[in-house]
Amino acid sequence: MRTSNSICLCAAAVSALFACSRATDSRAVATERPADAGPPSGVVSVSAASLPFLKTQAVQVEAALPALRVPARVAFQEGSFTQLSAPLSGRVVIVHVSSGDKVKSGDPLVTLNCPEASSARSQLATAEAELREAQAALARETKMLSQGVGTERDRLSAEIKLASERAEYQRALETARFVGTGQGSMVVLRAPLDGVILSRRATVGAAVSAGAEPLIEIGDPQALWIIADVFERDLSLIRVGLRTSTVLKSLPQPVQGVVTSIGSVVSESMRTAPVRIACTGDVSLLRPGMFGRTQIVSDESGIALPARAVLIREGGETVVYVGHGPQQFERRKVVIGPTLDGRVRVLTGLQPAETVVIEGALLLDGAAEQLL
Repeated sequence: MRTSNSICLCAAAVSALFACSRATDSRAVATERPADAGPPSGVVSVSAASLPFLKTQAVQVEAALPALRVPARVAFQEGSFTQLSAPLSGRVVIVHVSSGDKVKSGDPLVTLNCPEASSARSQLATAEAELREAQAALARETKMLSQGVGTERDRLSAEIKLASERAEYQRALETARFVGTGQGSMVVLRAPLDGVILSRRATVGAAVSAGAEPLIEIGDPQALWIIADVFERDLSLIRVGLRTSTVLKSLPQPVQGVVTSIGSVVSESMRTAPVRIACTGDVSLLRPGMFGRTQIVSDESGIALPARAVLIREGGETVVYVGHGPQQFERRKVVIGPTLDGRVRVLTGLQPAETVVIEGALLLDGAAEQLL
């Protein structure tokens, strides 16, 4: 009887152990991925026949990021160009210069006969005389008061009169300065800077009006710079000191330069800001008003890819496809900068030596809306 019970207990233990073993095996099988399951989320497997339609490239850090190309024009530097109009209405008496003449600051350009000039100079002479009289009157009243024969009221009146005459003299002096140099009714327009006569519209005997169209235009042909119109979205890529190369249709060679200043105001209509470029070479062939395109070269290093390598998914997410294994590619979210010259800077999401699909990426992603 005891032997029979022992056999039953052994049989029960073996049965329990076998049951535990089966349960453990079942859990192990349940945690394994089925052999026919697809690749992990975000990873796409392609057949060998599809590989020729994909072009890949190894990621590498480039010493210089893509250049920015923008419209540009040649213009006078600030303070190197001026337009002179008649300060008063009158008539042209003498024209001292012709277009193309070189002039120095102070040289006579045009002599005008303006009746108002005579009146302005006469008022200045009168104001000067009355100012001297008021100064003498104040001195006299001050002396009399100190001797006990004058009154404080008379001295104060003389002081107020002097202040009034001094203000009148200053006004007349400014009017005379506006009229310019000359005698009587004659007004002489003089060059305010060294340069070349760019245009001359004044002719002897012609009537002129104050503030009308310019009679003379003067500019310094050596004081030129290039102004590049950079879009608002690209201004963060520009800094003072970057090298530039400007192509002008009328010149055989590009004009080299350096960024000297960046405009602080964005145009409301074009959404651009002016970037001023100083030319580092010969400017003798440059002419104000020339148009062309400027290439602003970046000196920053980083990762850049062809723009067609980047896909835009729903919600504006930008992704690329990175080699994950044999015939497998992983979708990778990246943060990018502006597109320059067909290439885009990748700010985050990629590491050097990784392989990226640069052509055919749209074939791997049916949810992508478009290429960058």
